Amino acid sequence: MTARNILVVQGGGPTQVLNTTLAAIVEQAQEAGVWTRILGSRSGMRGLAFGNMADLTTLMARDLAGLRATPGAALGSSRYKLSEADLDLAAERLSALQVKDVMLIGGNGTMRAAEALSQHCLRIGAAVRVIGVPKTVDNDIAATDRCPGYGSAARYIAQATSDLGMDVSSLPQPVSILETMGRSVGWLAAAAVGGKRDQDAAPHVVLLPEKAFVLDRFLGYVDACVRRLGWCVVVAAEGIRDEQGRCVYQVEDPAQADALKRPIPGGVGQYLAEAVAGSLKLRCRSEKPGLLGRASMQHVSQQDRADAELVGSEGVRALLEGHTQCMVALRPLQPGQSASCELIAFDRISAEERHVPAAWICDEQVPLRPAFLEYLKPLIGELASHAQPRFQDYSLASGSGTPEREREHVIH
Repeated sequence: MTARNILVVQGGGPTQVLNTTLAAIVEQAQEAGVWTRILGSRSGMRGLAFGNMADLTTLMARDLAGLRATPGAALGSSRYKLSEADLDLAAERLSALQVKDVMLIGGNGTMRAAEALSQHCLRIGAAVRVIGVPKTVDNDIAATDRCPGYGSAARYIAQATSDLGMDVSSLPQPVSILETMGRSVGWLAAAAVGGKRDQDAAPHVVLLPEKAFVLDRFLGYVDACVRRLGWCVVVAAEGIRDEQGRCVYQVEDPAQADALKRPIPGGVGQYLAEAVAGSLKLRCRSEKPGLLGRASMQHVSQQDRADAELVGSEGVRALLEGHTQCMVALRPLQPGQSASCELIAFDRISAEERHVPAAWICDEQVPLRPAFLEYLKPLIGELASHAQPRFQDYSLASGSGTPEREREHVIH
């Protein structure tokens, strides 16, 4: 009897729940009982091209439980882009390994690779079915309501911003700038509003790539906030752009480019901090959680974990039903209903990144409308709540050495 094997690939940047999807795929494939071996490509698409594989067939329940609680990419990942020669090699590897089904977990780049692999196999007559499974903290795949990985990273940013506000307001600093990931989309920076309780709470300024950055306007926002409150917290996406569409700041050193030869983003927080200090003569520091924002298992959201499980399981189901050349997409959440999926053909997935919708952005220093919060809240879940102490001043009665009245401590 001819073997029928399945191969799983993890591509692009890791997340808190990328391995949750991997565990769900392995578990469902084991239960289905139709595959002789369950294989994993080491180092993403590079492993597929060069034949570096791991055997996942006999993973035990305890192994899968461990995977679900592990950040990163257990198989290893990469941003390796398959050339035409690589596609030929990949097809040869799949044939030699008797792989009839392939699942690729990743973002926009991985979905393009999945489509290219699928079309190549079709052209050469190889009976290989390919299913894409979404994953990215950037939340920028256009064909799905949300991407597994975003909810947990967004939860981290929302909580971190709220916590940072409590710290900065205590000293005060008086200005702190938190830089988030987001090369060209602002979903993570926007998530900072998830813990904002009122007008005075952090964040006070949010900078998105979707909204042109104007230095004078930004400095005006910060100056007004410090004059009113005595402190200010700014959240900026690393990829914010000016009115000409140019990155406000990026590292130009070729040695710091990524595997796709793109200039590495990041550093805009420090750049803005220097602008604030130089122009407004205010002490200002920048914070950059960077990879911590997509690696903290303490900030995994329940919805994100459930989504990661669902897309993995539904991907296996799609293969069992004979589907190919499509991606598992999450439908919008409905109140009181469980999450659900649909299959979107690769040729219907937009080549464009999904930006924060213009209808959710307004012309304010915190430019997110209530519709964005309605979208965000179920994805990040409940955050740690903060007491809001208000201490009433008291003075000592003249010559008595005792308080004129007891200090009032009210928690709201």
